[in-house]
Amino acid sequence: MVLSILLGDVSIDAETTLRTLLSPGQASGDFSDIIWQVRLPRVLIALVVGAALSVSGYILQVLTRNNLADPYLTGVSSGACVCVALAVALGLNFDLVPFAGLAGGLAASVIVAYVARSHDYQGLSVTRLLLAGVVLSTFLIALTSLVIFLSGNPVLAQGLLYWLAGGISGKSWSEFWPGMVYTIIGIVGAFFLSKQLRLLSLGKDYAASLGAPVAKIQWSCLIVAVLLCGAAVALSGLVGFVGLIAPHLSRQLFASDERLQIFTCAAIGGILVLLSDLCARMLIPSQELPLGTLLSLLGGFFFLTLMARDKGEITIK
Repeated sequence: MVLSILLGDVSIDAETTLRTLLSPGQASGDFSDIIWQVRLPRVLIALVVGAALSVSGYILQVLTRNNLADPYLTGVSSGACVCVALAVALGLNFDLVPFAGLAGGLAASVIVAYVARSHDYQGLSVTRLLLAGVVLSTFLIALTSLVIFLSGNPVLAQGLLYWLAGGISGKSWSEFWPGMVYTIIGIVGAFFLSKQLRLLSLGKDYAASLGAPVAKIQWSCLIVAVLLCGAAVALSGLVGFVGLIAPHLSRQLFASDERLQIFTCAAIGGILVLLSDLCARMLIPSQELPLGTLLSLLGGFFFLTLMARDKGEITIK
C-alpha cells in the first residue's frame, strides 16, 4: 500500500505522503489531490477487488470440491461481465451495477453447474466443469463485445473495451464505496457459512447424513460467491485467476480452520491485485499495462503447475 501511494508518474517522498495523510489541509494542493483523489482510492479498490475475487473463488472451490474452480474459469466472471456491460451501456446507476453482475453471474453458474453434473463423481465433474466454464466464458465475452459494439457511443465503447481488459485506472471514491459495501456483505456471509463450507468439503452425501440442508447451503454459498464476483467485476472488469491462486495458498497456511482460510484468502487476494496493479503502472514508463493481462500471465502459469502436479480428478483435500 505504501509503495502504491509513493510510486507513479509523479514520485512523492514518504514524509510528504505521511503529512498529507495525517493533515490533508497542510499539504501541497497537487500532492494532496494525487494522494487523496487518485492513488488512495485506487489502492483501496485493488484490495477490495482482490479480496472479493479470492473469497468468491474459495467458496466455489469448496462448493465444487476441486481446487481448480475459479470465478473466471467457471464462467461466473463472464456472466457478471456481460450484465455489467449491458447495465453501463443502458445508463444504470452505479450503485445498482453489482446487482446486474449478481444476476449475470448467478445465471452463468446455474448453466455451468447443470452442464457439469456427473453421475460418475460426487458433485460436479472437474473436467466437465472446466470445459463448460471455458466455452461459456468465450461465448459471454463475445456477447459482451457485441453489447459494447452496439452501444452507439464511441467514448463509452472505448471505456468499456478498456474495462473489459481488466484494470482499476481512473477509479474514484464514488465507485469504491458501493463495491466495498457489497464485498463486506459477501465476506461476512462467507464467515457465517464457514461451518457449512466445512461440511460441504467432506462431500454432500456426508453432509446430508448429518442432517444438513445441502441444497439450501449450496445455493446460499453460490449467491455469496456470485455477489462477491459481481462487485469485483463492476469495479475492475475481467480479472482472472485471483480466485484460483489465493484460496490455494490460504489452504496451505491454515488447512483445518475455514475462518482463518477465508481471512487469509481475502488478504492474499488483496495483496496480489495490489502488487499486480503496481507492476502494471511501473513496468513501462509513461504507460500502463492492463491489470487483467498481468494476472492472466501469472495465473496461467499457476494453473498449469497445478494441472501438472495432479494426474486425476482434482479435489479439495
